Order: sequence, then C-alpha cells, then structure tokens
Amino acid sequence: MVNNSVGFIGAGNMAQAIINGILKSGYIKPVNIYIFDIDWEKTKKLSTYSINVLNSSSEIVNQCKYVFLAVKPQTLSEVLVEIKDNITDDTCLVSIAAGKTIDYIAKTIGRDCKVIRIMPNTPLMYGFGASALTKNLLVADNEFSFIRGIFDSCGFTCEVDEGLMDTITAISGSSPAFVFRFAKDIINSGIENGLDEAAAKQMVAQTILGSAKMILESGLEIDELIRRVASPNGTTEAGLKSLDKDGFDDIVSDCIRATIKRSVELRE
Repeated sequence: MVNNSVGFIGAGNMAQAIINGILKSGYIKPVNIYIFDIDWEKTKKLSTYSINVLNSSSEIVNQCKYVFLAVKPQTLSEVLVEIKDNITDDTCLVSIAAGKTIDYIAKTIGRDCKVIRIMPNTPLMYGFGASALTKNLLVADNEFSFIRGIFDSCGFTCEVDEGLMDTITAISGSSPAFVFRFAKDIINSGIENGLDEAAAKQMVAQTILGSAKMILESGLEIDELIRRVASPNGTTEAGLKSLDKDGFDDIVSDCIRATIKRSVELRE
C-alpha cells in the first residue's frame, strides 16, 4: 500500500477508470486520492469510496504532489493557466490529454516543471490496461516509478519516446472502441442469424478474450494463428476472403491514420 497523495483534475471516463483501477488494486488508499471536476455529478459517485472531493483545481495542486490532468485536450490550456501559480518545484503533473506534449504544458505554465505524460486505456479498470508513459528530465526515477506503479497494478505498461505517443493513442488509447465496434457488429450478425443476444454477447466476448491470450501466450505469429483457424476451402477462409474483397486491411489502416492525425491536430 502506497501513501502518496494523488489528485485528479477532471472526473471523466478515463479518470474514473484510473481511480477504479487504483481502488481495485489497492495501490493507493482512497483517503489519499483527491478529485475535482466542475461537474459535481461526476464526483458524487467517487465520493462514496472515501475519496476526497475538493472545490477547485488549485486546491488539488495545493494538496497533492502528483496531479493528474484528466481533462479534454481542448480545455487543458485553461486548466494550466488556472493552476500555474500553485505549481511548485515538487509538483509532478501527470497528463493523459491526447496530443498535448510535455513542451506544450511547460510553455503554457510559463516555466519548466515535472511532467509525466501517459496514454492509458479504459480496460485498466478491470486490470487489463495497456498504458504508455514518457517523462521529462525533471522527473526523478522514484517519482516516475510511483506513477508507473499505478498502471502496472492495472495491466501492462511501457516507457516510450514522446514522439510515439500519437501512434500509441491510436493503437492502444482509442483501440478499445474499435474492438468494441467490431464485437458489436459480430454480435448483431449472430442475432440476425438466430442467436439470442445474451448468448451472442458471451460467445463473442469470450472469443476475443481467448484470441488475445493466444496472441500473447502461444508464441506464434498472428499470421500462423490465422492459418491454424482457416482450413483450405473452409468457412473461415470464406469469411477472410470476404474481408479481403471489402478492403478490410485498408479500412483498419485508414482508421489508425485518422486517429493519429487527430492526435497531432490536438497539439495546437
């Protein structure tokens, strides 16, 4: 159990996912977590877990060494201007805002400060997150290790060069929604072809879970995993040929490129 105080400015979906992940893992005591959001309805549920709800972003910075900037990229500048006079040399900012670089944060504040940038994803609230982290040189190793420990307790983490964060945003941060969309379409197709909704949902979810385990644990390349399912002239091969005919690979590639492009646009 770690006792450092951690504050969240913003209580949206990702902040709630991170906090739920922390609480489930037991990495930080609820009494050492502080949160503020301009929408009090978002903080109401979290307050039932003995999390401290404060009245302003400035109060969060004054109270906590580690401050998560869990707001939309479009409003990050406004928040940074509000809190800049409260930031000390000991404050460690932790940004999950897509597209916003460490340099952008420092320039908006008006001076160098400790910044860790993270791109997490929502499965971390169930212990299966995938989070990429990067930092500037002002962040001490023990500070980085503490924040990384939050995400280690909720799934997989890796440290990357900041220049790769736009790509990480697409293939990890945003990709749960793409997986959900694919799952939804398969479920709906199952229902259209006679399955009841509950059975279709369970079968598809379990198939995705098992397939992910095979990617991680089988030791086989993905093409080989595909080959082992797709017998010549069989049902799977027929489905794969249909995907190829409709340009499935290009559709996925275009999706990832569009996501990266939007992440880059959010730098401004």
